[in-house]
Amino acid sequence: MLGYMYFCSPAKFVKVPAIKKIVVILMCVCGIAVQAQDPNAYKKGTVKHRLSIAPVASFYKNHPQHTTNTKGKRGFSAAYKAELLLGRRINLLLGLEHMNQNVTFQGYYSAPGATYLFDKTYAYTHEIRMKEVQVPFGFKRSFNNEKDSKYSTYFSGGVGARYMYGSYYVISNDSTENVVYDGKGNLEFEHQVLTQLLNGNGKSFTKRFNTFIFCGLGVQYNFRDSGKGLFFEVGYKYGISRMHYSGYQNSNSLNIKDAQLLYNFGFKF
Repeated sequence: MLGYMYFCSPAKFVKVPAIKKIVVILMCVCGIAVQAQDPNAYKKGTVKHRLSIAPVASFYKNHPQHTTNTKGKRGFSAAYKAELLLGRRINLLLGLEHMNQNVTFQGYYSAPGATYLFDKTYAYTHEIRMKEVQVPFGFKRSFNNEKDSKYSTYFSGGVGARYMYGSYYVISNDSTENVVYDGKGNLEFEHQVLTQLLNGNGKSFTKRFNTFIFCGLGVQYNFRDSGKGLFFEVGYKYGISRMHYSGYQNSNSLNIKDAQLLYNFGFKF
C-alpha cells in the first residue's frame, strides 16, 4: 500500500504514460478495497457479536416448614453478548438476555381475611411463571488461541443485573381441584439495595431489581479466516437475593432462592 501511495503522488503521476496511469490507479483502488474488505478478525479492540438460545433448568430452595415438593420446570433463554478482544486469550463480555423461569410447590393458602393452620397438609399447589431481563458483564478466557485452532475451549464468568418485569401465578386446591387464583403476580426480591440507595423512591420499580453471578464452560468451532464461530456453552447462574412471593392478596409470605443451569447454543460473528 505504501508503494501504491508513492506512485499515486502528483509528482510521479505526470511522468508516466496514460495507460500506466490507469494501471497504477486500479492497483491503488484494489489495494484499498482488499484492505477494507479483509480486516484483521483477531485485532485487539475488535468487537465480536454472540447470539445464543438455551433451554434452562432451574433449581429452587423454598421454606422447608411452609412448602414441600418445590420443583423447577423447564425454562428458556435468548441472549446477545458483545465480545471485546482484549488480548490473545482474554475478552470482555457485555450483553442483554431474556429469560423465562417456572417453579411449582405445594404449600398453604390464606384467602383474604382468613388465616391458616401450619398443620403440614400443604393443600394448595402454587405455580409461578416469571420473566426477566438481565445484563451480564464479565470476561471470557480461552484455553487456546482461536486464531490458530479449529476448536477452542473457554471459561467465562462475571456478574450481572436482573429485572423481574413480569410474573404469573396459578393457585389451586389439590383436593377439590378448584383454581383459587389464575392471574398476574407481583414477584419481587427480598433485599432492596437499589431502593435503599434511592431513599425508598420508586419502590414498585426498584423492588424488581437485583443481581446475580455467573460462570460457564464452552467449546467453540472457529472459522479462522473470518473470526466467526459456532459454540456450545454450559452456564450456571446464582441469584444474589431471594425472590419474595406474597401470593394472591398477601395469601403467602415466602422467600425463594434460585439458580439456573443453561445449555447455550450460539453463533459468533
